[in-house]
Amino acid sequence: MAKAILPGSYDPVTKGHIDIILRAKKLYGDVTVGILFNPEKEYLFTPKQKKALLEESLKDAGIPVIIWDGMLYELCVKQGYTHIVKGVRRGDMEYEEKMAQFNSARCDAVTVMLPAKEEFEFISSTLVREKLALGEDISSLCPAWELTEKLYAENTKM
Repeated sequence: MAKAILPGSYDPVTKGHIDIILRAKKLYGDVTVGILFNPEKEYLFTPKQKKALLEESLKDAGIPVIIWDGMLYELCVKQGYTHIVKGVRRGDMEYEEKMAQFNSARCDAVTVMLPAKEEFEFISSTLVREKLALGEDISSLCPAWELTEKLYAENTKM
């Protein structure tokens, strides 16, 4: 039986993320969203806030969200994930292939890359954070945009 994990930093979650997650659910049925950490990134939202944003965005989908602070391959071994599902935009492929090779050398989970739909190709968490900083409308980019704006305001108070 296939059991898939969708790892990411989700800082914040976008409509492109949700599209990949829901497509993975159709493919595998048993899917979990994993909030993981990349030490090379600076995050705006806390893991708990990201989890709240994902749960709000997926409230009718029945998809669990977890926070993991270790390596992805360790999570796959510990929880028995057979598939790692990654959403990829055109410029992401080389990096994601390297990560897939790294993980496959350490666990049996197969990495599957789902290409972003054209309508979501331009959306990134970085773009959302930039629009938030400028006070621009993010409703077309984020499923839980009202909560995203609220948490952003809380996180950037001085």
